[in-house]
Amino acid sequence: MCNVKVTLVSNGTKEIIENVTQIDFDLMEIVVTTFFEPARVLHGFKPVVVDFLEGTVVLEEQLIEE
Repeated sequence: MCNVKVTLVSNGTKEIIENVTQIDFDLMEIVVTTFFEPARVLHGFKPVVVDFLEGTVVLEEQLIEE
């Protein structure tokens, strides 16, 4: 079984979410579901890399312009 990891990049920091089973993309949010934790609902992130061979997804926080 392939284990997918999601890396969240925000303000120069990285957070890794492991054991990802599903990622749902919507216009307003991204929902990351894992085996062992509750689903994470992310607002203001965009996908920048999806690497199927490595099993990694990178989501980057978008800067909000005022």
